[in-house]
Amino acid sequence: MFPSIGEKRPKMPVFTVEDCPNCGTKTKRAFKIGDYVFKEGGECAKCHSKTMISMIFAELIQVK
Repeated sequence: MFPSIGEKRPKMPVFTVEDCPNCGTKTKRAFKIGDYVFKEGGECAKCHSKTMISMIFAELIQVK
């Protein structure tokens, strides 16, 4: 649902998911400027091979 004029949008933190093609490990981290899907990521924590960015998404923060 889109907010109407003057209504504040809730803050939505953005995350990046990196997959290791070698061992299948998935890691979720905060989004960094310049991230895009299929970009080569960092190093896998398990097997030390290069990871690839597979998903970028935002999560809605629930205010109590």
